[in-house]
Amino acid sequence: MKTGVIHRIARALALEKNIKVLVVESILLSLSFGMFIVIWQPFVLSLGASMAALGMLGAIIRLLGSSSSPVWGWLSDNIGRKIFIILSNVFRLTAYILCIIAETWIVLIPYSVLMGLSASYMQFNPARASLVMESVDVKERATAYSVIMFASQLTSGIIAPIGGFIALIFGYKPIFYIAIVTELICILLTKILIKETLAGKREFKLNSSGLDIKAVIGLFKPDPYLRGLYISAVVDAFAWGSGSAILYGMLVKTYGFNTYQLGLMSTVLSLSWAITQIPIGKLADIYGRKIFLMASEVIGAGALIGWMISTDFTSFLILQILYGVVISTWVPTTIALLTDLAPEDIKGEAMGRLQIFRGILSFPAPFIGGILYDIWGFRAPLLLNLLGAISALFLINLLIHEEKQ
Repeated sequence: MKTGVIHRIARALALEKNIKVLVVESILLSLSFGMFIVIWQPFVLSLGASMAALGMLGAIIRLLGSSSSPVWGWLSDNIGRKIFIILSNVFRLTAYILCIIAETWIVLIPYSVLMGLSASYMQFNPARASLVMESVDVKERATAYSVIMFASQLTSGIIAPIGGFIALIFGYKPIFYIAIVTELICILLTKILIKETLAGKREFKLNSSGLDIKAVIGLFKPDPYLRGLYISAVVDAFAWGSGSAILYGMLVKTYGFNTYQLGLMSTVLSLSWAITQIPIGKLADIYGRKIFLMASEVIGAGALIGWMISTDFTSFLILQILYGVVISTWVPTTIALLTDLAPEDIKGEAMGRLQIFRGILSFPAPFIGGILYDIWGFRAPLLLNLLGAISALFLINLLIHEEKQ
């Protein structure tokens, strides 16, 4: 009886094949990243960086993450998913080592390069996302991704204040060491337990210079059937990159928040994200993707207005609940919609293209937000964020035409 109940629960949550292993990996990585995301911006500022410099590092990650994603997606469509998931882990591991030895924020420029090349911004590595979607049935895609995100965010929510406390008492380096260990463990899990999902491997086209130039250029051409999603996603990425992406740094400089307070904020964000993730994923599988993308921008506008008028820690803590829902309605829904629309044999490429258009056209956003902060203060980047979110809402309604399964 118990076995039957467990099996039905596993089926309802799309816990099949590789998904179980990916859930474990998400939990492990979140043990370190949940702490790291809390201390990253204060750590950069502690090395003498300005808000503009902090924004520049974020811009580098976005630019390289997006520009490398189509190549990662194309290679994973040709060679396989596992090898590029492992390579992503290796890049991040090396980036954490640079954080350990950094004595000035300039050393964090190569860190940003490696984090960007890992193509893992917002857990959108095209090889990993393709593996998730190929491990379940079509109608379970949003649910599967939501379960993985739930495990990740629940873990981050629990661990975040612990990371803030560790940084407050012992400094930043213990967190970097923990991150290195978790990356190593995940490399081993992927190598040993993950089953490759790529059905067939295509031939490489080579010329005297290496890869076929036309094939490479083709990676950066927009897919007509995804153009509406691309445009909406670019505006969304620019908007949120200019304000929310540097929020923790702005709170440290404006209101003097410490790492423990940031950890509590991250906990509320992660728990809100985690608790709403699976229900929203299930609803998106039933009622469609577009309505939830629009809901993300509406709720986001409310959160942004709240940030602009708040001055105390308690208010910012409560507003993290709304921000968590913004993310849980956007990330898996976007991936599921793209997977619905893209042809079966180029899903990795399509995900990579989405990342490059999002990243290249929005990569200056954190830098611009940092400059706006340095000139006009806390509310200026958030106002730009708000205007962008409203614009994205109208573009989603106008340009995205969903195909029912």
